[in-house]
Amino acid sequence: MALIPINKVNVSEQVFNQLKKMIIEGEWQPGDKLPSENELAASFGVSRMTVRQSLQKLIALGLIETRLGDGSYVRVLEAGDSLKALMPAMYLNKNSFLDVIEFRELIETESAGLAALRATKEQIGELKEIYKRMLSNKNNVKKFAQDDLAFHCKIGEMTGNEMIIKTYSLLDDILKTAMYDGITKMGTVFAEQYHQLLIDSIEGHDEAKARDYMKKHLMKNREYYT
Repeated sequence: MALIPINKVNVSEQVFNQLKKMIIEGEWQPGDKLPSENELAASFGVSRMTVRQSLQKLIALGLIETRLGDGSYVRVLEAGDSLKALMPAMYLNKNSFLDVIEFRELIETESAGLAALRATKEQIGELKEIYKRMLSNKNNVKKFAQDDLAFHCKIGEMTGNEMIIKTYSLLDDILKTAMYDGITKMGTVFAEQYHQLLIDSIEGHDEAKARDYMKKHLMKNREYYT
């Protein structure tokens, strides 16, 4: 992935977002040394001060660390480092990834129950459209995984609970990678099966069934990481 020269609007934020994306998408792996401030400034076409501000943001998030007299390095993270610093599964060890699965079981099982109680007709229609996209993309793991995440986020939205909705937003990066990793290991069959059952139970406003299907769906993921 090549660095892209920056437009002179919100310069620092653009630099920060590109650097963060390089780390999240694995262009720079844990333990890798970042280019120097001078090299980054030249690549982006910005000042060293702008680069330094962006690096400070990455340090604050816990994504990189600076070693005196040596430069900046991508940190090796654990799931519990901080909520803001939660990273894709490529950064987590096996136990940490299981922590993510447990977290999803707790949050998403109850979310499904609330969605069954509160979902509007319009939201159910949107959920069905996402599911149709999933089926049309089942031969494309990346797109299927993106739609899979959109499906679960929509259920979170249906709860009407701002804390739950915000949690999905904060965990966006790690959930994207988790979905992709899970679909790669499991294939699409189980997702197709349980997502249809979830749609049916939510549309029928059956709280108990929605919670049960979500629980079984997520427990199936666990089988591939234990």
